[in-house]
Amino acid sequence: MTEGRRIIKRLMIIVVYLAVVASIAAGLYFLLRTKPTCTDGKRNQGEEGVDCGGPCAKCEEMPKIENIQILQKALIPAGPGKYDVLVKIRNPNTLFGVARLDYSLDFLSREGLIIEKKDGSSFILPAQTKYTFEFNVALERKPESFAFNVKSFQWQRFSEFEEPDIAVYGKEFNLPGGTREPARLKAKIQNRSNYDFRKITTKVILKNTTDLPIAINQTDSNDVRVNEEREIIFNWNTALPENVDLENIEIEPEVDAFSNENFMKKYGSPEQYQSYGVSDAE
Repeated sequence: MTEGRRIIKRLMIIVVYLAVVASIAAGLYFLLRTKPTCTDGKRNQGEEGVDCGGPCAKCEEMPKIENIQILQKALIPAGPGKYDVLVKIRNPNTLFGVARLDYSLDFLSREGLIIEKKDGSSFILPAQTKYTFEFNVALERKPESFAFNVKSFQWQRFSEFEEPDIAVYGKEFNLPGGTREPARLKAKIQNRSNYDFRKITTKVILKNTTDLPIAINQTDSNDVRVNEEREIIFNWNTALPENVDLENIEIEPEVDAFSNENFMKKYGSPEQYQSYGVSDAE
C-alpha cells in the first residue's frame, strides 16, 4: 500500500469516527434537552411574547391607561400667612395604581407668576378617588390660585384588586360658640378587611352650606386589627366659620396597600394587594 493510500484511509477513519461521535452527541442533546413550554419564562417556539402567542395562549393586550384626573382644588386659610391645601384626585383605571405620585404645588399671583413652590408625594390605588392634603403652608402673600403638577410616577398593574374595607360611623361634631374652645369632631372607624394594618390614615373635610371646603384635618390610627374599632378625634385650634354644613362632612380613611410593611398579620394571603409588572407613564 502506497503512502498516499494510507493517508486517505486514515482520513476516512477519522471522518467516520467524527460522524459517529456527532450523531451520538446530537442524539443525547435532543433526548436530554428541556423542551420549550409556555411556562419556561423564555420567548421561544414562535411565541409573540414571553410564554404567550404562537403555540401558547394569546398575549394579553395592554389596556389603555387614562391619566389621573384633578376633580377639586381648594386653598384654605390656616392662620396668619399660612394655608392648608386640598386637592381631590381620581384614578379612572381599575387595575393600575401609582405607588409613589410625586407632585409640586405652584402658588400663583394674579399675574400668573409663581409666588412659592412646594413639593409633595402621595399614592393612589386602582379606581380610587382621594384627597391629598398639605398643611400650614407658609406664604409671604396670599396667592390668587395654585396649580397641582404631577412630576413623576409609574403605573403598577394589579392581577386583581380588592380595596381595603374601612367603615366610618358615629360622627359627633362640636362647634363652640366662643373662640377659646377648639372645634372637635369625633368618629369611629372599623377595619372590616381581612388584614391587620400597621397604619390607617383618616382625613376629614368640613364644608359650608354652599359645598365649599372650609377646613381639613387628618389623623393616623396605628396597628389596627381585623374587626377592631377605633375612635378618632380631630381638633381645630383656629376659629371655624359658623356655617359648617353638618350633613356634608366627609371622612375618608385610606390605607397604603403598596407598602408591604403596612400589612401585619394576614388572614389569608395578600395577593390581591400585590402588583405585578411596571410600565413607565409619561
